Amino acid sequence: MRMNLTCKLLFVTFLFLGFDVLAQKKSVTLELSYYEPYCGGARPNDEILAESQKPKPYAGRKVILISGTGKVDTLTTDAKGKIKVKLKTGEYSLMEPWRYYKRSFNGAPLEHFDKACLKTEWMKTIALLSVGKKKTKISFTNELSNYCEWNIPCLLETHAPPARE
Repeated sequence: MRMNLTCKLLFVTFLFLGFDVLAQKKSVTLELSYYEPYCGGARPNDEILAESQKPKPYAGRKVILISGTGKVDTLTTDAKGKIKVKLKTGEYSLMEPWRYYKRSFNGAPLEHFDKACLKTEWMKTIALLSVGKKKTKISFTNELSNYCEWNIPCLLETHAPPARE
């Protein structure tokens, strides 16, 4: 009888240890940056052009994390554009909120945009993450960029302000 009880306790202990190993999360750090194009009207000098081609920290911005099971979480980058998150093993994608929520980049009415083009834009992710037990793979899929008001993706020409020269 006592042996049977000991076996049951060992089984329950191993069962809980097994679930604990499965439920462990792995710490993942991402550093996001974006590009700021020159949107001024005057011809830019070399220094201004060089500055527009330097990556800047994607600081204090929200991003959407979507798990392979469809669970959605909103994360915010720190002052250096970093996100630290603990994730279970699995597949994840990272998106800009305007794309995930199917809005326009600048908040303008959707009637001002080409619908087919927007559908393509909304599918774009920032990165795909594959979190394994031993290794995490991060594949950046699209560059983050601000847009000049006349160069917003999918904006119909009838709603675009005149381009600066």
